[in-house]
Amino acid sequence: MTSSNTLPPSIELLRKSTLVAYYALLAYFVVSAVMVFGEFRPASLVIWVIQVTPLLIFARGLHYANLRTYGWVSFAILLYFMHGVLVAFEPGRFWLGLVEATLCTVIFVLMILFIRKYRDHYNVPL
Repeated sequence: MTSSNTLPPSIELLRKSTLVAYYALLAYFVVSAVMVFGEFRPASLVIWVIQVTPLLIFARGLHYANLRTYGWVSFAILLYFMHGVLVAFEPGRFWLGLVEATLCTVIFVLMILFIRKYRDHYNVPL
């Protein structure tokens, strides 16, 4: 794979947009864990760690524009999308679920666009 410094501007913009949405999802989990308990407690930290660990596993590959990492995260993010939809149907948590599902959709679309543009530009298989 290539260093992110040598990516064409359009692909670099997609990479940066994906990272912004990715970190927004991580921040969302902090907010949602605090909102569940009403304040920040050790239990909310444990819940946050459980929720974000699968995402954090992929962080290095996302920063280095590893194409396979983007492919795997696009699959993993669908599980978070399903979680967001389930949360949206819980009484009083509609907006939390809607935000999570929306962030997941944005991340998924950005990753698919990144993969396609990257593959077209560098003529590499996934």
